[in-house]
Amino acid sequence: MVWKKNAETGASTSLPAAANEWTDHPAHHTFSFAQITLFVELVLRAATSLRGASGALKLFASHVGPHFPCSAPSPNGGCDWLLRIGLYELQRPLEKSDDWIWIVDHTSQVGTIRCLLIVGFRQSQWLKLQRPLEFQDLDVIALAPAETTTAEVTERQLRLATERTGNPRAILSDQGRDIQKAVRLFSEDHPSTSHVHDVKHKLALFLKSELENDPQWATFCKKLASVRMALRQSSLQFLSPPAMKTFARYMNLAEIVKWAVKTRKFLDQPISPTSEPLNIGELNIALKWLRDYDVDLDRWNVFIDVINSSLTYMRKNGFHAGAEAELRHELEPMVSGQEGPQRLMERFLTFVHGESEKAHPSEHLPASSEIIESLIGTGKRLEGQQSKGSFTKMILSMAAAVAVPTRDLIQDAFQTIKTKDVAKWVQQTIGVSMQAKRRRAFQ
Repeated sequence: MVWKKNAETGASTSLPAAANEWTDHPAHHTFSFAQITLFVELVLRAATSLRGASGALKLFASHVGPHFPCSAPSPNGGCDWLLRIGLYELQRPLEKSDDWIWIVDHTSQVGTIRCLLIVGFRQSQWLKLQRPLEFQDLDVIALAPAETTTAEVTERQLRLATERTGNPRAILSDQGRDIQKAVRLFSEDHPSTSHVHDVKHKLALFLKSELENDPQWATFCKKLASVRMALRQSSLQFLSPPAMKTFARYMNLAEIVKWAVKTRKFLDQPISPTSEPLNIGELNIALKWLRDYDVDLDRWNVFIDVINSSLTYMRKNGFHAGAEAELRHELEPMVSGQEGPQRLMERFLTFVHGESEKAHPSEHLPASSEIIESLIGTGKRLEGQQSKGSFTKMILSMAAAVAVPTRDLIQDAFQTIKTKDVAKWVQQTIGVSMQAKRRRAFQ
């Protein structure tokens, strides 16, 4: 079956042709299932641009020979495939059940619009995975841009999402204030739905509390910024520390401490990475201060061990009745004799105990929302190819990213969703993009 887009209406009509081939424009170029799948996989899994994926298929055709069709989709044609799959994922029927778990978060671009993303999975299926969630484990339940994201607006979006899955067993989020209040309003009419907190964000808050009250950390960060500037134009530039993140700076503690530990060892046994001799005097002037932090680096490494072990356990096991005791057994040997790490552990275990009480007996509730952050990152990467500002139609790529592009899914998506359907959804949901406004203003 060939799916040919009508030049006037944008609709797709079936034409008799070789099995499992499609066209992406009226020029009668046909594309196999393999070509469509490869284009989608290059863009979504290999972080290739739309133009790059189109070029790659042309190269494949020239090298593989007669077994691979010579035609290749245009970037716009391939983008059309991607968006139709995304809209299909967003609109296809889902089985209603009382064991759905939702993960929710807001994403924003330049401008006033923010988008509520709701992804979900069945609790019964998650328990069988015994591993962290991956894109293909998810369904995109809602993708709802809005000019305002008050708790009341977000709560209405949550209610609409129940039309696809039924009432969820739990909603997992980083519990930002807008979402936290919205879920509280939602739960008033849906008491069987529990709101659980993402563990990584909670650990970051506990770590922030510890480090902000640590004078050694404050001076360490100042010296870190200073030496980064000093080494920028130096022959020792290869020893420059990583940049401190503006947002979620406590999330990259491990990267900073890892640099400090390696550089500290280098100070004791400096080896020139080139044939030129190393300037030991310059090295000591720039970095000898690291020797003053040997004890602190050991303590900060314990923080990292506690956080990594906690995340590994919680990603796999989630919140449940035995979580606090099992995690305590694992963490206590790490923190023995360390006041700061001991305090961090106790605060986190108290949090885990409280969240685990939301689980029914013998029930596990997921504890990590990292997968939705990764999905939002994929969407922003593809948005960035089209816009430096507000949301565009590429927002649908987040829904496409969870699809497993099997032959049946692609055929169902292309039969169900036409190009004009994507255009209609974009017009109704996003409206006129910033780029379109700019073009009209400057005509």
